[in-house]
Amino acid sequence: METGFDFQEWALLAKESPEGFEVRRRAAIKAFLDTSGDAQRRLGNALQREIDYEIGRAGTPQAALSAISKMMWDQVAFLSEELETLGSCMRDFDATTHQGAARLALALRSDTGARQA
Repeated sequence: METGFDFQEWALLAKESPEGFEVRRRAAIKAFLDTSGDAQRRLGNALQREIDYEIGRAGTPQAALSAISKMMWDQVAFLSEELETLGSCMRDFDATTHQGAARLALALRSDTGARQA
């Protein structure tokens, strides 16, 4: 797997040999995914299939970039919604925990007061 990325080299390859660029791109992606665990590799392969589909469907590099960018922003929006849901759950949990702790403290004080009397 490549350890560095030379943008100029890749750009020149894409300009001079789009087929060579595609072969190298696929090899780099495969090498990266091969270093991942099984679950991440499956997810990565599925995502790459979606990306490759959008690239093939787009017709132009600009349209492909736009489609992939939309995919990315859709995921950012989804993660934002999930984060908000998690935050709400944590706030509810925190409030419940504080209420429970207050009730426990009150019960312990009442129990201690009853034993002393």
